[in-house]
Amino acid sequence: MLSLTVHILGDVTVFQCVGRITFAHADALRIAVIKQPRVRVAVLDLARVGAIDAAGLGMLVSLRKWSRSNGLTLKLMNLTPYLEYLLELTGLRSVFQICSVGDMLELFCQANRQIESRGAGPALEAHPERPFSKNRSLTTKSLQFENYQETGLSERASRSS
Repeated sequence: MLSLTVHILGDVTVFQCVGRITFAHADALRIAVIKQPRVRVAVLDLARVGAIDAAGLGMLVSLRKWSRSNGLTLKLMNLTPYLEYLLELTGLRSVFQICSVGDMLELFCQANRQIESRGAGPALEAHPERPFSKNRSLTTKSLQFENYQETGLSERASRSS
């Protein structure tokens, strides 16, 4: 089984994958990525992927091709040693952009600056009792194949109009 949590950070969307990207489940990830509106950068967080088969690798290659033809950037993040080995073995490591934690922080900062520049104020503020601002909008959906969990930073300015 594959479950996804989608984190929307401006025009950067992080797809946190948990489980197996295999023939039976690979299409769910492809559909989730393709159906996300206003994505400039799609980041696949693969830290909790326990298995990937040929169909899963094929789907990743297909997503890469789709993203390039649609002017998007696809990045892989938090590769497990097994996934790194598999990408090296198949010659696909050089095909994908690998996103480090530093890269992800930079993408987050860019998304935060975009929201602030639109007059919405800081997207996140420090609060001792909780790490994120009360002004942040969260919507959640659970993903088992066709559903997904989504968290997003909303623009406060759009709510106040």
